[in-house]
Amino acid sequence: MANILIVDDDYAFRLAFSKTVRSLGHTVSGTSEVPKALELAQQTDLIFLDLKLKGEDGLSLLEEMRKLDKKPPVIILTAFPNSFNTIEAIKKGAFDHLTKPIKKREIQDVIERALSSTSSLFSLKVQSKGQEELIGESAAMRRVQKFIGFAACCDFPVLISGQTGTGKELVARAIHRHSARGNGPFVEVNCAAFPEALFETEFFGHTKGSFTGAFKDRKGKFMEATGGTLFLDEIAEMPLTMQAKLLKALSENKIQPVGSETDYPIDVRIIAATNKNLLDLVMGGKFRDDLFYRIQVLQIELPPLRERNSDILLLAEYFIEKYFPGSSKKLTLAAQKALLEYPWPGNVRQLENVIRRAGITSRGQLIDVGDLDISLPTDKEPGLNKEDFLQWDFFSAIAKLEKMLIEKALKESQGNRTEAARLLNIHRSLLYLKMKEHGIDQ
Repeated sequence: MANILIVDDDYAFRLAFSKTVRSLGHTVSGTSEVPKALELAQQTDLIFLDLKLKGEDGLSLLEEMRKLDKKPPVIILTAFPNSFNTIEAIKKGAFDHLTKPIKKREIQDVIERALSSTSSLFSLKVQSKGQEELIGESAAMRRVQKFIGFAACCDFPVLISGQTGTGKELVARAIHRHSARGNGPFVEVNCAAFPEALFETEFFGHTKGSFTGAFKDRKGKFMEATGGTLFLDEIAEMPLTMQAKLLKALSENKIQPVGSETDYPIDVRIIAATNKNLLDLVMGGKFRDDLFYRIQVLQIELPPLRERNSDILLLAEYFIEKYFPGSSKKLTLAAQKALLEYPWPGNVRQLENVIRRAGITSRGQLIDVGDLDISLPTDKEPGLNKEDFLQWDFFSAIAKLEKMLIEKALKESQGNRTEAARLLNIHRSLLYLKMKEHGIDQ
């Protein structure tokens, strides 16, 4: 049995919530007043705190509670969740962040976890909100938002995995923005975007005259990211020799520019991202195990959009407002149904492109199913029938599949080749080569 404090200015909710907690065998006290809440917090084992109180921000009260000698776990409650509040609550030391209404089983579960937890709680300086948020209220996205809050509290390396288009870079930027390094630079490096011969120059920099064409000193990505975050996108594409050089820099915490005999200390946080299973690559000898364990101190896998079905319409409405502000454009019920039934192989990025294109081509304020230009795949569609592929020889089947994938990516990206290459997870130069090979003219 525990002493539990409920801080909420909604009397009816506080009464009903208290009754539920008492039925679980705990003693309960409640208040809507901040001074009383701070007084009672010293005598309690667990606190449920509403995010919005009359004349007071729940997050500010949470900060005050974290300064007390006794620091019981605090669970933030809100009827209006968003990613910023979730991240800030976790970052400021909240044990969890729950959305009203809350089921009895959910209350029982969080009480048991909070009381049995010995996790230390963190508190960091608030960062500016004025950035694009991670959109989503599904359970999967709430877990991602909470992870960002935890990751922002420390300086450990982070590994973000997930399918193409799930928002790995957005999560990396959110971790950086909410962290103590948020005012420092965020430097992104696509590990598949440059040849192996340029690795040391790109990452470590070079001195003037160190090789033909080195007409002046150049800072590498590590120095550019000093005091901030170095985001290594598509790290699975990094060759083994490059992995060894990266590992050496991270292990020794210093770099040496090409042509220099001087070592320079580095001050960066590493966040890496991949759409592949790195552990499988480690087992297959294609990724160094020592580098893998160094970069995955904290790890999260982002869910594909098809596993976030309740977020699809929310995201669609967000993209409509983002690209067509003040237009009053809305989705018809038929369009909403089509969006919910589509499997979204390109995930959030594909949904964004579909909505942007539909908003341009639609007439008037309504976006109908015909404007979306999406269809559910069937075995009757050309080229998708398994039996058709089995009739061709190996090279013909591969060529046909390559052409189909490239044409699909170009269609989804509205002919933007850089975006199409990103959707296909290949380098842009390879896309150009394959387009020429298959006679695709865009």
